[in-house]
Amino acid sequence: MAAGAYPDLAVRTMAKICLEAESTINYGDVFRRIMVNARVPMSPLESLASSAVRTANSAKAALILVLTRGGSTAKLVAKYRPGMPILSVVVSEMKTDSFDWSCSDEYPARHSLIFRGLVPILCAGSARASHEESKRKHWNLLFSMLKQKDSARWEILLWPFTELELHL
Repeated sequence: MAAGAYPDLAVRTMAKICLEAESTINYGDVFRRIMVNARVPMSPLESLASSAVRTANSAKAALILVLTRGGSTAKLVAKYRPGMPILSVVVSEMKTDSFDWSCSDEYPARHSLIFRGLVPILCAGSARASHEESKRKHWNLLFSMLKQKDSARWEILLWPFTELELHL
């Protein structure tokens, strides 16, 4: 937030400073220092998160895509400070107590805004869809969103199961 006589110029200057500072960070060294201090043995989920970041850094991926319900998976990936943004797709979980339906996706998405590199996206769920149907629907939505971009080529690390190179 900028105030004063020239707030637009102040924001542009701050953005320029941030971009320059980010460009000087050696993310490989940051990752190695984090790994030296990591507890061993790691949980399976944390091991996958660190491996995803290592692979994304090695492949020079454009972003890391994480499907999550509660946000913990995306936060674990952010812990290892990848050099690219983490697109955290919060898949809603529909709950009912026989009288009222509720959706649990807003809090994890909002909370992920405080973590470096996390960009949350909300995906609406369906009360009738199975977990697999819901996942498939969200993958299709994400791919259609990426196809709308005007980029010639996107390299994306889809975490945690596949590595995919999209030519759009």
